[in-house]
Amino acid sequence: MTPWAAPRLPRSSPSGDHGGVRRLLGLCIALAVTVSSTAQAQEAREAPGAEPGGGASDVAALAAADSLSTGHADGGRLEHAFALRPGDALATVSRKRYGTRELVGLLGRAASAVARAFPGSRLAVGDLSSETGGPLAPHESHQSGRDADVAFYLIGADGQAVPQALFQRVDAEGRARRRDRRFTFDDARNWALLVAFVDDPMAEVQYVILAPHIRERLLEYGRRIEAPEDQLRRVELVTRRMRGSDGHDDHFHVRIYCSIGDRPQCLDRPPLHPWYYGTPSPDAVAAARVADLQRAQRLRRDQEQARRAELALARGVAREEAREQVRARALMAEPSRQEHAEARRAARLTRDERRALTELRRLEEEAARLLVRSRVAELGRDSEARAEERRWRANERRRSVRLREEQRRIEAEERRRAARLRRQGREAARLQRRAEAQQAADRRRAQRLMRRSEELARQRARMQ
Repeated sequence: MTPWAAPRLPRSSPSGDHGGVRRLLGLCIALAVTVSSTAQAQEAREAPGAEPGGGASDVAALAAADSLSTGHADGGRLEHAFALRPGDALATVSRKRYGTRELVGLLGRAASAVARAFPGSRLAVGDLSSETGGPLAPHESHQSGRDADVAFYLIGADGQAVPQALFQRVDAEGRARRRDRRFTFDDARNWALLVAFVDDPMAEVQYVILAPHIRERLLEYGRRIEAPEDQLRRVELVTRRMRGSDGHDDHFHVRIYCSIGDRPQCLDRPPLHPWYYGTPSPDAVAAARVADLQRAQRLRRDQEQARRAELALARGVAREEAREQVRARALMAEPSRQEHAEARRAARLTRDERRALTELRRLEEEAARLLVRSRVAELGRDSEARAEERRWRANERRRSVRLREEQRRIEAEERRRAARLRRQGREAARLQRRAEAQQAADRRRAQRLMRRSEELARQRARMQ
């Protein structure tokens, strides 16, 4: 088994009891093969400092022997990355050439397949991911080691195939130009590359993004050579037009699904093709729909209760603000006792608001999870499902923004209320000090008057 070869289950989706048995058997086989290929996978890795240490009983060594893709392709990370190394059939044109073991293996096997069919051909590969994943400019994806940019095979002006693929823009007529050199899109080799991607037994290709006019050109070539129907269907599915396809007129953008060993840390988004291991069976979809309907009813009740709680909280806040003005006036006359009472009321109100906001966030998160499951179960892989999911995510982002703004508003109101209480306390203390100073001055004045009256009385006594 080569270092590229990642164990995979059959393409057919499991269903029913037999599907569950096949799934369990496949997972056991995948785990056994992965552990047995640990030493070979380590030789293929080129990432510095990634060599595992210890014996076969060392769990950390076994974990470090294989790559790990976490999160989504546009917001994930990559651990224990494999470096794509150049060879006779493959060239790398970027330093950002790290990916999962499955992706690196797919690229190597596809390049070798084209080179066997067309001797002398050499595939050129651009960006994959950085060694640890994460954002990679200028791409939105390429963050978890499951994306790769692959150049086109071209034919020169002399009619001979250009050995190494090039990143050159191809127009609607299939022509490309580089300075004073002219090229033509090589239908045969690029079709062979697509077939190698979709027929690979070790990696599950999710999609290959390319410009619409290039996609139509390749599909027309496949029909012209009478390619098998299932092969044509797979190519049509993986090259289906997506957002940003128009900008891919100089390369293929290849993405693979998460491997079995990387789940559930690794996350896939639609489309989920028929060969995707994990696509639910019709019985499971029907059961999930019934459960989602029941959860949706509970969710509507919870949302109504949350709405009523929010209205009650808003009315309570308004009444509390009106009472606060009355309490502020009373605070001037009775500073110490009233200040403590006001602080207790403010703390109690803050606790109630926080509890209400926490409950509201919990209900909204539960509603979001239920809505996602309901949308995926009901709409599946249809284009309307993707549009609905985008609208839902946009609404969720707007709702999240509103919630954060509401929370910031409440926190700002709490800070202003606390500041008012502090100012009122300081004003009360100042008035109390002024009153005490006035009382002291009055006592001193009274003492002076008493001494004066005593002196006058003594003088009248002497005069008499």
